[in-house]
Amino acid sequence: MYKLITLVFAVSLLSLNCSKTQDTTIKDKPKDNTQQNNQTSQQNNQSASSSYVVKKVSDSEKKNEMVDFSWDENGKEIKLSDYKGKVILLNFWATWCPPCRKELPDLSQISTEMKDKEFKMIGVSIDDNQEVLNNFLKTNKLSYTILYEPSELVAKYMTAAGQNQNVVPQTYIIDKNGKVVEAILGSKSKADFINIINKYL
Repeated sequence: MYKLITLVFAVSLLSLNCSKTQDTTIKDKPKDNTQQNNQTSQQNNQSASSSYVVKKVSDSEKKNEMVDFSWDENGKEIKLSDYKGKVILLNFWATWCPPCRKELPDLSQISTEMKDKEFKMIGVSIDDNQEVLNNFLKTNKLSYTILYEPSELVAKYMTAAGQNQNVVPQTYIIDKNGKVVEAILGSKSKADFINIINKYL
């Protein structure tokens, strides 16, 4: 009976996340408010059909502190820290991960439903190939910003959260003060995500 329970638990855990293995292993490698609010609302109302590349990642790796990074979006440099004062949901995922793909519609709905709240959602793909990601986004429209960064950023967030399980999806909730307050490994339901987000709004 104990062996059966252990087997059921292991299968359940595998169905909630995908391990990053083989060529997708994480590697440590070097590498005015009104306008901003309007821009955020526009981004939430638009469907993402292509991704933006993460350009710079902060060297800072303080425990439970947001790791800042930047990307160019429509000709403007944006930093994660630009959204300080909002609750941020940062979701690491990949197109090859079934549990990741399964939760994308729920995340997209959450982003749309919370567009008028102090909330920002960002997805970060760890796919090896950005073209594969962009092709996926053409047929799977999402309502929030999608970035591409295959290894460095997720490794830094794992360090900040003090967790070492190399799986996707993994999601981090950052509070309004820039603190990493939740590290969620594996997929969650829409209701679970909303309950967690509402704790910090």
